[in-house]
Amino acid sequence: MAKAGKQSAALLGKLLEDIDIAMLTTVGRDGYLVSRPLSTQRSTYDGRRVWFFTEADSPKIAEIRRHPKVNLAYASKEKNTYVSLAGVASVNRDRALIEQFWSDAMKAFFPRGKNDPNLVLLEVEPRTVEYWDGPSSFIGKAISFLVARVTKKEELMGENRMLDLRRSPVRATLPPSHADARPRAKKPAAKRAAVKKAPAKKAAAKKAAVKKAAAKRSPRR
Repeated sequence: MAKAGKQSAALLGKLLEDIDIAMLTTVGRDGYLVSRPLSTQRSTYDGRRVWFFTEADSPKIAEIRRHPKVNLAYASKEKNTYVSLAGVASVNRDRALIEQFWSDAMKAFFPRGKNDPNLVLLEVEPRTVEYWDGPSSFIGKAISFLVARVTKKEELMGENRMLDLRRSPVRATLPPSHADARPRAKKPAAKRAAVKKAPAKKAAAKKAAVKKAAAKRSPRR
């Protein structure tokens, strides 16, 4: 993995640290989005895959077969960190990986154990990652809120960036939504004044032309 890729993996690993549950969003049969919670089976993100245990005959697997593009949403209120990961999902039946990720605690969800033929890994390959990372302490949150309110700068509430993992080198950029939300640039004052004067000037010229034509048509005395 290139240096930039390793740095991105380290950043995401730090953001996802100690956030176990993700909301997996898929596209349902009727075209509407469907979300459900899943426990991530890897405590550190390696920059390549995110893994989950699931059943091969579950509805989400059927949805992924029809439409493999998914979203994973992670949130930590304590850390004030939020991550939205968009990627492509697939089913992985590698028994060695299942053995690697398996723990006895999983028996509560999969009572037939790690050798259950219906037990599979859901593998998500991230393509883009958007994250929000702000101050985690109560005082830090309060100060950031006050400063953002006074200065009218929302970015002071925390960092909001997007990583496109398909590009090399990977760079943290503002999400496309920021461009959509930007207000239209106002026209310069001089240009606005000129635009306002144009209709009045045109009306005056038209009035003068009508008056001149009327004078030509009037009979001489």
